[in-house]
Amino acid sequence: MNCFRKSSLKINGAKLQSRPEYNFDIQLEKSIYQIINGTVYSQDQKPCAGAVVQITQIDCRDNTRSLLGYTLSDENGYYLFSIKAKACMKYELAVYAPLL
Repeated sequence: MNCFRKSSLKINGAKLQSRPEYNFDIQLEKSIYQIINGTVYSQDQKPCAGAVVQITQIDCRDNTRSLLGYTLSDENGYYLFSIKAKACMKYELAVYAPLL
């Protein structure tokens, strides 16, 4: 069993003893994914909940576009994507106002 292949670490809070600190040795594999995140603000500079953020991949060689997905901003206007970034590609974000 390869202990370095685990993708998560679960710590049961009920089994932790009252101590000032716990130390864990964790080895992560190199990831080919990138995180894109940010905050959407309204025109009056307040965080915008429920905005739609769309990400599109554009091939630099022939300008073909591929829609990768959508996400919604949370109550603080925060959004996050995880993508597998590729060479010779550009990434475009489009933001749409909330429906409500």
